[in-house]
Amino acid sequence: MRWLNKQQWDWAIRVKSDLLVTTKGGRTQSVERLFPPPEHAYLVGPVRVLGDIDAHLATANVPGAQDTWAVLSSQTVSLQTFALYGERFGGIEHHFMDYKSAAFDVIDSGLRNAQVLTRLFMLLDCAYLIALVLGMMLVKAGQRSRLDWHGDRGLSFLQLGLRELARLCYERLPLPILQALPKGNPPPACASQCKRDALDCRIEFAKVLTFSW
Repeated sequence: MRWLNKQQWDWAIRVKSDLLVTTKGGRTQSVERLFPPPEHAYLVGPVRVLGDIDAHLATANVPGAQDTWAVLSSQTVSLQTFALYGERFGGIEHHFMDYKSAAFDVIDSGLRNAQVLTRLFMLLDCAYLIALVLGMMLVKAGQRSRLDWHGDRGLSFLQLGLRELARLCYERLPLPILQALPKGNPPPACASQCKRDALDCRIEFAKVLTFSW
């Protein structure tokens, strides 16, 4: 958080229940003491954590979730803070998974040197972008069903692109001229109806309380 502040970046980070927060009035307590009852959300701020970090806190007892959410943010919190944090489940974690196991198996490289890993990830980012654009081109051209037999689009653009790259290499065909990325985000892939329902889900709270001490 200190590093992000130094870069002048805004951030929203989920924190543990035992993190101590100090309110504007000087009262210090754990985040767990600020957990709301079921189907409630608390918007707290400003607070200070770790002695010198000013932030705002949002906690929510989300219906259907296993754990209570506690999100610390550099910006004033609102219900949109939970939506912002929730984006990690639809994109960020899948992005990490692509590098770890779903596509590139970086962990199996066994590399630990920071400079070597930096060069490796620069190469992988280039490969990722090429496969991503290729997958988008396939969908735009109506050729998705050649590689993905799912009723709707079940494979991500990355996976579609990687399969197309494998086909091109196998048949010794050249890589087509890549198109520019679209200006807007295309619809996400949904490998199942359950995932589609999760993406379309809207969370509602019985009560939202704002605190400022």
